[in-house]
Amino acid sequence: MSSTWTLPDDLELPIRPDFFPAPGGALPQHWSKCFGCGDDQPAGMAMTFTAGEGLEVSGRLTVANRYQGGPGVIHGGILSVAFDEVQGMACMVLGGPVVTGHLEIDFAKPIPLGSVLEFRARIDGMIRRKVYTTSEARIVEGPTAGDDIVATSRGLFLTIKPEHFLPMKDFVDGDATSPFGTSSSL
Repeated sequence: MSSTWTLPDDLELPIRPDFFPAPGGALPQHWSKCFGCGDDQPAGMAMTFTAGEGLEVSGRLTVANRYQGGPGVIHGGILSVAFDEVQGMACMVLGGPVVTGHLEIDFAKPIPLGSVLEFRARIDGMIRRKVYTTSEARIVEGPTAGDDIVATSRGLFLTIKPEHFLPMKDFVDGDATSPFGTSSSL
């Protein structure tokens, strides 16, 4: 990691609650219309996630041709969305919604179209509403699959109340999958 990102000294680790899926268990999408993980988002990325040990989750993304940036490789913005999504999913262990406050990414190697990426994210700790996370990505299927880390990310997420999104409700199609007025889908 080439950043000057420094974690605060007084971080506390949350305790993994009983409601969180066991390691290897699937994590539910946080909202069906989410571009990163939503089933009701035909143009979305359709990422899937599983619970890991402790405060860790993993996610998968198939690098579709429509995600092309430079010739034959993923667009950096798509990779950014994937990191935002997996680190946000790690925060599901907290039992309530979060929003991204800061996200930084180090791109280490080109990621060819048609690859399958595996992301591992974890909560490093929290202070009040601030949740610090880190993540890494590897190519697990495709022409350059291996154990090399192809990108890393660090994030700062903020816990919020579900009412945070109420001002946006008029911009969302009204349906039973609306996230307004609900807490975590776990």
